[in-house]
Amino acid sequence: MTITAQSRPPIDQTISFFRVSDLRRTRAFYERAFGLRLVFERDGKVLILQATGESFFGFVNGELPPDQPRTGAITLVSSDVDAWSKHLADLGVETKGPPVFKPEFGIYILYVTDPDGYTVEVLEMRAEGWPRAAQ
Repeated sequence: MTITAQSRPPIDQTISFFRVSDLRRTRAFYERAFGLRLVFERDGKVLILQATGESFFGFVNGELPPDQPRTGAITLVSSDVDAWSKHLADLGVETKGPPVFKPEFGIYILYVTDPDGYTVEVLEMRAEGWPRAAQ
């Protein structure tokens, strides 16, 4: 049996969680650099920031051994990566270089590293067939 959106219970929102070493520093970075808004915090153990109406990023305190790579990435899809590049530069947020087009994926992308070493991608999907956000 194939499960489809019509045959399963609804998924109303999404939250992606990441372990970080300092919740306060993480919150300050994402609020300042990307304008994400705090919507939930619990006893200094977890915070959840809202990216869009139904999309959230959660962060939990935890030990991050410095010699282990951060395997997750936070990806923000935008229709104006160049504006994000300028915005971050104006704030003094260091990027891994200017945005680049990757034809093999059909994306135009800018890379940033957060205070815990996670990659933040700001990308524009240019590939045919990508479901665009409702305007």
